Amino acid sequence: MPRPMISLRTALGAGVLVLVLVTAGLAVHAFQAKRHAAVEARIAARQEPVLTPAPGPAPRGLPVVSPAGLERGEVPRGHVDGVALRALLIRRQFEELTLAVEQLQWGMESNPQDEHWMTDGIQALGNGAPDSEALLDAWVEASPRSFAPYLARGAHWVNVGYLRRGTRFVAATADEELAGMQKAFERAVSDLHRAWALQPKAVAAARPLLNVATALGDREARERVFARAAEQCPSCADVRTVYLHGLTPRWGGSYEEMDAFAEAQSRAHPELGFLRGFADWDRAREPGADTDRTLALLARALSAGDHWEFRLERADQLRRTKALDAALVDANQAVALRPARADVYFGRARILASSQKWGPAGEDLLHGLRLEATDAEGRALQPGVVKGMVYAAWEQHEAGHREEALRLLELAGELAPGDPEVSRWRTRIVTSQPQAEAQLKEPEDFRAVQQRDYALARERRFAEILPLWDAFLARNPEHGLAYLERSGTHYHLRNLEAALSDLKRACDLGINEGCARARQVERARDAAR
Repeated sequence: MPRPMISLRTALGAGVLVLVLVTAGLAVHAFQAKRHAAVEARIAARQEPVLTPAPGPAPRGLPVVSPAGLERGEVPRGHVDGVALRALLIRRQFEELTLAVEQLQWGMESNPQDEHWMTDGIQALGNGAPDSEALLDAWVEASPRSFAPYLARGAHWVNVGYLRRGTRFVAATADEELAGMQKAFERAVSDLHRAWALQPKAVAAARPLLNVATALGDREARERVFARAAEQCPSCADVRTVYLHGLTPRWGGSYEEMDAFAEAQSRAHPELGFLRGFADWDRAREPGADTDRTLALLARALSAGDHWEFRLERADQLRRTKALDAALVDANQAVALRPARADVYFGRARILASSQKWGPAGEDLLHGLRLEATDAEGRALQPGVVKGMVYAAWEQHEAGHREEALRLLELAGELAPGDPEVSRWRTRIVTSQPQAEAQLKEPEDFRAVQQRDYALARERRFAEILPLWDAFLARNPEHGLAYLERSGTHYHLRNLEAALSDLKRACDLGINEGCARARQVERARDAAR
């Protein structure tokens, strides 16, 4: 029996329906692709360092700084120099770095009060900066039998995981962010367990493992890790504070659990009495809390013990109420209590910026970024602090304080390498004061040579500038800023290799702008080939 023919109207209707469905499908696909691209861009932005700091000088001996003028017991007896540890990593001095971390571990074993040496040192080495990955891999390859590189690399991947995830609540966190965190954690956990197996007393491995368990909501793993750490170091404070963070309501715990844990630990170890303040500290951080109530909660937390996190939170709350002098007192104490933590420098920098004390704010911000270059607080602070320092520099110049003005601009250049506004004002101030030719007969005055350089550069007389810097550097071979200035002369004379050599030397001497410009010249050289 022949099939009935489909009418033209039916066929057209079906075609329109198919076209609508295809169009809708394409629209959905385009929307999903756009959303995915936005999420990936958000992740990449969090992982991008605010700046790539120059390596500091390599330490001679144990990288621990002893506090001056303090009685034993007032604050920790010393703190690890995280910048110096990172200098060993960046310079690929892996043998010295391994020995330094192992010495920190031995120190912590002999005196658990020095637990923070390992905690803060490993955080500095494994801070999640993207340029650390290849360095940490090379360190593992160079020292495969030591726990140290595995511990640092594990901490690195935990921090990468948190950077990928972001700080939003789970409901507002994209699947891609959670998946990226999970992949980073998988890489971290194997390294951390390897480190703990190689050095069974490496309690510092517990801290990042607890952070992983907390983020994943894995209570069983958290209890297992803490039990092992507590058995190995019954009086260690840092591991207990991290465990308490995981008991906060935002991570699925409760204040009752926090109080019960703190009470039990404090009774067993009276020196840990400050743990009783953590529940009040967390209540004070609730969004929209009344200021008076918040300050009362923090006062009660501090009555349990003078802990740096309590001080730092109260400093921020006081800043919000414009009580800047009182805020600075608390921030200074937070720095004294935990001087190897980047958080305390970012917190104090914000208070100093609110007080328009731009020089000290810039110094704190730069030190914090040397420890943690991807920190969100440091990222938020950097543009405003740099702008404030440029404004303060011009005020100093107008008041006749030329050297202070240039110092501020050089600090701003360290925080924002290559910033055109900073460069413009620096050039303006350097060239604003007539400089006698006779002063250049003694090539010891950096400012005199710099001013003559800028004056000649405006006339494009670069060949006359080079001997000035050659003579200065012959007498001052460790002057990083002079290498930075001479590199510009080489660049204008079309000698890229000499410019690059000077920039790398400036970078090696601790000048961030030298590092940033060296990367630019390398890219330009490679593109020209």
